[in-house]
Amino acid sequence: VTFAARSSEGGGGGRGVLCGTRDLAAGERLARIPVSMCLTLSTCGMPDVAEAIHAKVVEQKLLAGWLCEAASALCVERHLGRASKYFAYIRVLPDCEPNVVSMWSDEERGYLVNTEVEVGLRDELREARREWDCIVEEVFKAHDVKCSFDLFHRARTVVSSRAFQISPTCGIGLAPIADCFNHRTGGHDVNVGDGGGSVSTSENDALAVRIVREGGVKSGKEIFNTYGFLGNARLLNSYGFTQRDNPADVVSLSTTNIRVAAAMVGISGSQIAKRFEWIESTSLISSADASFDINRACTLPDDLMYVVWACVEDDDIFRKVRHTTRRDDAINAILTVAKAMESAHEQQPMMTCSVVKVISSAIERRLSMYATVGDEERGKNERLECAAILIESERQILKGALEKLEKFSVPVSADEGSNKRAKSGDDAFALFD
Repeated sequence: VTFAARSSEGGGGGRGVLCGTRDLAAGERLARIPVSMCLTLSTCGMPDVAEAIHAKVVEQKLLAGWLCEAASALCVERHLGRASKYFAYIRVLPDCEPNVVSMWSDEERGYLVNTEVEVGLRDELREARREWDCIVEEVFKAHDVKCSFDLFHRARTVVSSRAFQISPTCGIGLAPIADCFNHRTGGHDVNVGDGGGSVSTSENDALAVRIVREGGVKSGKEIFNTYGFLGNARLLNSYGFTQRDNPADVVSLSTTNIRVAAAMVGISGSQIAKRFEWIESTSLISSADASFDINRACTLPDDLMYVVWACVEDDDIFRKVRHTTRRDDAINAILTVAKAMESAHEQQPMMTCSVVKVISSAIERRLSMYATVGDEERGKNERLECAAILIESERQILKGALEKLEKFSVPVSADEGSNKRAKSGDDAFALFD
């Protein structure tokens, strides 16, 4: 293999790994990395620091404690400099991963408003500050480790974008060579230490990088790893890049989006509140702030339709299902009642005119809130290019969902009342004007 500038197919660092002078066959091992050469908190050069950091991570009950621990380990090795056994490795690591969202300026981050990065993922800069203030700073001062929040944050971005599960005992850390492969969601070429003999349990534990693509990799092609089936929001937030036509992209609609949309189309606040009390009590949603993912195929989740139906249908209809107290019973009741209503949509009987209207309103509102990234801006700023790719993908998903909703317009009788379905060719919004 050789190292060269990355291709435009996937994403990752500024360089990638290319297949060299011959084709590589499925099953071939490209590298073997001893676990002893992988950097984790347990292998860092100051065990007393490692023990203190781990104890505080456990005490604080961090959601992603591994990230704080691995970043602390990297900071320790950078502090040790030439005395570190990892000196040759850390010398070639970047100082930071500049394009992860926590490194963006406030102005740049403004372009991510309403995207899944802002809506569904945690603020990593805020988390880094919390880790520093509550855990790392005190431990480092006590052990005379020279570091600052900025240096810790920068190390944390490197770990966020490069860490692997090393082994069940060692946990997550940095693996030389393995972290050179760029990522591609869907159609990757290699796996790193994913079982099947890749990780041994002997004294000579090692990670293996093997070709997993059926048919192998042709000479001259970039060899891609996978960091998981990750959409662009996750990739940008944690790794600092996006991938065009990412099959893992999703857009979520939250219960808040549904409540607001229902109110905007005329459902009373008292009805919305009472219905959501029932929705929560029957576990139709897992929590009050639940969300529903619309995937790349623009498929509307069944749970979204159940919840909206229960929220917006008239009292006479809802009265037939509100006696249920368990999720399965509630879903069966909704389906039974919905199917009994006159409908041309046997597979989606919940899609009444009012349900279509509320979901459409929520999507339209979400679409209206995205920032616009100009061609000149994205051409000069790699971060804004990433933001533009993310926004384009999310807008495409939402527009596709709207197109699917438009197909639920069917003829209805004149006396069907407030639960009538949309007449063929009518816009769903016009029915409630």
